Amino acid sequence: MRLKLLGILVGATLVAGLGTVPQSQASEPDVGTNIIGGGTVPEGGAPWGAQVNVGGGFCSGSAIAPLWVLTAAHCGRGGSVRVGSQRLGQGRSIRVVADYTNGDVALKKLASSAGLAKYLPYAATPPPMGATVQIYGWGGISAPGGPLAQSLKTANLRVVAVGNTINGAPITGQAYFGDSGGPMVYNGQEIGTCTGPVGGGGDPSKLTVAYQNIPRRAAWIQQTTGIPPGGN
Repeated sequence: MRLKLLGILVGATLVAGLGTVPQSQASEPDVGTNIIGGGTVPEGGAPWGAQVNVGGGFCSGSAIAPLWVLTAAHCGRGGSVRVGSQRLGQGRSIRVVADYTNGDVALKKLASSAGLAKYLPYAATPPPMGATVQIYGWGGISAPGGPLAQSLKTANLRVVAVGNTINGAPITGQAYFGDSGGPMVYNGQEIGTCTGPVGGGGDPSKLTVAYQNIPRRAAWIQQTTGIPPGGN
C-alpha cells in the first residue's frame, strides 16, 4: 500500500484502503500536544521542503534544484508545488509543467524557480544496513486518519533492508499518510522517497516503511535534470 496521504507516527498500524483527502479538509490541532513520535523541524531547518498538491490530494517532497522537486510517482501528475515555508499551506505555489517518472519516483519540473536558499542534494550511494536515517513530511500526526501536521516533521529510522527500496524501522517515529514522496536523508543527502508500509503482520513494533532507492536512480535523475549527485 502506498501512503499518498502518509506524518511521523509510531505505535499505530497503517491500514490499507485509507485514501487521500483535500488539504483544505485537514483541521489542525496544536502539534505540540498531539505529535506521535518524531518532532517538528526548527524553522529554517529544511528550506528545501516541498508540499505537493495534485487533484485535491497531498504529498510531501523535496526541492533538489530551482526547477525540480523529487516526490513519489503515485502522488499523480501535474498539480502544483508549494515551497518556501515549513508551515502547511504556506509559501509560494508554483505550477508543475512536466512530470518524469521511474518506478514510484517522480521528478516534477516547475514553471518558475523555487528561489530557495538551499536545495537537498541526492546521494549516489545508499546507506549501510543498520544506519540511522532521517525522514521528513507533513503527514498525519495520529492514527487512524489523523490530520496533517501544521509544520514539517522529522523522525529517525533504522535501515533494515537495502534493495530497490530502502526500508526503515522506527526509532523515534514512523511515516504516515501524507508523507508519501517525502525524503529519507543520510549524511545530509536524499537517499529515498516514501512509498508506503511493508511487513509488520499487524504488529506496529515490527512495521517498516519502504522508501524508493534514490542512489539506484542517480544516473536517471542526472540525465533528466542535469543536476549531479551530491550538489547542484
